[in-house]
Amino acid sequence: MNFRLPLLSLIVISMGITACSTSRTISTGDFSPSNTSADELVSALPNYEDELQTIAGKGRALVSEPGNSERVTIDFEANEELSMLTIKNRIGIEGGQMLVDQDSILIYSKVDKMAQKISIYDGRMTSLNELASVNILDLLNFKVDTGDVEQVLEDNNYLQLRLSNGAEILINKADNLIWQVEQTVRGVAPYSRIVYEGYGEIEGYTLPRKITIFSANGDSKVAFLIRSLEINPAGLHLHIDVPNDIIIERL
Repeated sequence: MNFRLPLLSLIVISMGITACSTSRTISTGDFSPSNTSADELVSALPNYEDELQTIAGKGRALVSEPGNSERVTIDFEANEELSMLTIKNRIGIEGGQMLVDQDSILIYSKVDKMAQKISIYDGRMTSLNELASVNILDLLNFKVDTGDVEQVLEDNNYLQLRLSNGAEILINKADNLIWQVEQTVRGVAPYSRIVYEGYGEIEGYTLPRKITIFSANGDSKVAFLIRSLEINPAGLHLHIDVPNDIIIERL
């Protein structure tokens, strides 16, 4: 297996309903200023920052980029500081691991016996590496700070929050859930768009079952299907056991 291939697969921190499905297009009309205040809108969004501290689970993912498409299985676990992904191919053979912290990504390929550590904003390995900087816990429970909201708009179906960092958050009026996050300013985030679908209740938490993340340049995307999810499990293994004879290359 090529070392680049596990990287593409590992970046599947996004969570989707089916690995072979494509995210739907969100249809919106003309937005106009809303009478709903930012405080009122943000307070109505699910926010489990204090209750949701660790997660673990399994899923299937489809990575799509120009000239390449790859389906993989992902085992994931995360706390508020670290996010760990273990990638397996279709017959269950483990091919690589990725450990993401606030500043860097440690990538280990068991097949190629290689380990590399890169900045969370380093896209030299592949454009999809940018996606790996999103902690999976934060991805599931996307949080909005009222102080970051500059404007609230709406159309017939959606409310839109425009944030000071250039992000635009689309909220479905029918259920007060986030359906899309779009980053309009390049370089601020490691993605250009996140689409959330298939919300459901898991142990009292309303969480998306499908998440599709588009790379910063919009040419690549990752869709991930959550097959199982544990809420606040103990005893996570957030560490990659790189053999002593393998030197971690820092890029």
